[in-house]
Amino acid sequence: MNTFLATMLAGLRKLPDTRAAIEALVLFLLVIASGAAFVWGAGITLNPNAFEANTMMLWASTFLFPSLTEELVFRGWLRKGMNLPALAALLAFVAWHPFQVFVGLPFAQPIFMDWRFLSVVAVLGLACSITRVRSGSIWPGVILHWGTVVIWKTLFPY
Repeated sequence: MNTFLATMLAGLRKLPDTRAAIEALVLFLLVIASGAAFVWGAGITLNPNAFEANTMMLWASTFLFPSLTEELVFRGWLRKGMNLPALAALLAFVAWHPFQVFVGLPFAQPIFMDWRFLSVVAVLGLACSITRVRSGSIWPGVILHWGTVVIWKTLFPY
């Protein structure tokens, strides 16, 4: 089996320990705080229909894409202790968002071009990279990514 696939499968099989889960929770709170600063600075208002009936479908679908898919693509190949490659993965993750707009991908949103949004994406990517490199598991990053996307898509009208 090639190294890339073996590393990805190892990250999927490894469950985080208590320390990794606590670190991920702390990092999640930092991501949410940076997101709140972005929302406040951009003057974005809450979605008045935030908790419609389709919210659970949104939550389930965002687990697969973008959360699990993007984590596997951008951090699945990282191994514990790979700090420099994690930086490259972070830069690629941030660049991926405006790239989607340029090429007209279906999930792209105009907000992906806003520097404040990209700042939050960078904080999220850094947090996910830290959890992957420190724990060896992909799951803390997937859950962190998923929680951030769920909050964003539930509360804001994008």
